[in-house]
Amino acid sequence: MTIAWWQLDLQVPVDAAAPVEALLLEAGAEAITFLEQDTSEALFVPGELWQHSHCQALFAADVHAEADLRALIESAAWQHYGASLQAVVDQDWVSSTQAQFPARQFGKLWVVPSWDRAPEDALYQLHLDPGQAFGTGAHPTTSRCLHFLESHIRGGECVIDYGCGSGILAIAALLLGAKTAYGIDTDPQALKVATANAKNNGVAQHLHLSLPEQKMLPQADILVANILAGPLLQLAATLAALTRPDGWIALSGILHSQEACILEAYAPYFNFAMPQHEEDWSLLYGQRKTGD
Repeated sequence: MTIAWWQLDLQVPVDAAAPVEALLLEAGAEAITFLEQDTSEALFVPGELWQHSHCQALFAADVHAEADLRALIESAAWQHYGASLQAVVDQDWVSSTQAQFPARQFGKLWVVPSWDRAPEDALYQLHLDPGQAFGTGAHPTTSRCLHFLESHIRGGECVIDYGCGSGILAIAALLLGAKTAYGIDTDPQALKVATANAKNNGVAQHLHLSLPEQKMLPQADILVANILAGPLLQLAATLAALTRPDGWIALSGILHSQEACILEAYAPYFNFAMPQHEEDWSLLYGQRKTGD
């Protein structure tokens, strides 16, 4: 059997869960799950009853070599958390994934894996299986972005998904009524996955995917960027230029403690509403100022 993933297991103090999660995402983890210490039950509201959580992070084996991950463990902040690394073959990934990723609702939109079904009266269905690009709707950062799109798309918009990963946000925007969407990512493999997901959802003709340097982008009515705080700080002027006057921006992948620095970087360009929170993560959204 082929090794599909490397699974990194950590014992993480509850108050360190969110920072460790951010580090794992930045290191390239495709999926992260927190489990109750004494069982294998996933924590959907982690951190309230247990001093430590068992964290499992999955890294794609065709992207990350075992030696590189072991070197990362030795040098990274989580080396004191009882880190262990093990191989996960294809059939193990399938069984664990199906339990962790049921169909999920985001207002009028449902994200549905191939092994589950949405209710018969579900208005919009996005069909997506977890795979080799981050973004399934399960993580709070993606969840907040999906809720934002569901509440802000009226129909006919141009949407940019900057850091598109699996393409989930761009595809959701099109299913909800956007006229066209652009997905940008630095990872060519993510663009391949997003292309396949767009075809599977019947929106490929309206979704334009590229690396950042490959395409001249129009100004968007709505721009979403579900990446991490570091890249968001570096991209402030770029993302502002890609958002039309009075257009909306939504920034995710931000810990509560990082809100202030992100707001400061984007304040010259946008008027922000009150942040939205889910677990330890924040969504910052606002409208592009006119005349800038």
